[in-house]
Amino acid sequence: MKVLLAHLLTLLTLATAQTINSTIPANQTFNFGKHYAVLNLDLIDGTVSGVATTSAGQAFINSTSKWINAVHNQSPKPLIIFTRIYFTTVQKPEIGLETPFGIAVAPLGNITETSAVSQIYSAFDVLDTDVVLQKTRYYAGAGNGLEEILRAQGIDTVILSGLRTSGVILSTVYRLFDLDYKIYVISNNTIEVGNDAALIQSAALNGIIPKLPADVITIEQALAALKRSGPAVW
Repeated sequence: MKVLLAHLLTLLTLATAQTINSTIPANQTFNFGKHYAVLNLDLIDGTVSGVATTSAGQAFINSTSKWINAVHNQSPKPLIIFTRIYFTTVQKPEIGLETPFGIAVAPLGNITETSAVSQIYSAFDVLDTDVVLQKTRYYAGAGNGLEEILRAQGIDTVILSGLRTSGVILSTVYRLFDLDYKIYVISNNTIEVGNDAALIQSAALNGIIPKLPADVITIEQALAALKRSGPAVW
């Protein structure tokens, strides 16, 4: 038993020590072009409050808030889209309760549009010009007009932030990559939960997403690229 515990502690230490590598060298300049959209995914009270008490969670919140504020300060502002998880009624007719997503969102309760847990977390500002979409599965475009909006507005590049990395981020990266969008994921603005969070975060951001390939960048790179981008067109 002592050997097993020691092994688990070693694995935990390795997990917490994982670092995320940017797919773009720090000395390389780039921008998002003019036809880009900023996607802020599932930043609702019911999800974000669960990580807010941890140091990693606070770092995630602070970085994401800094990013959203910087995007709002762009003139003209790019297309900014938030997603919120909620269902039409307390019976959740959009999903089966025993489906993987149904089980995953069960802790949120009978979540509808007016539920407190489905509102955007208070640290993140939402302006009247932002688009806020209902979402009913892992993928950001499930149950809403995301793809139609991106297509109608001539968007070719998307920048993703959100919670969780292995949920909404990964599923949205795969879908939008398959639709030929240029994708950037801000590593500081994504987070995993659970005992193996660091390992999953590393696997997704260091391995799976770059393999597509899609780009994983730091908040510093994102802010610098934002200044070089635009003027936004949509």
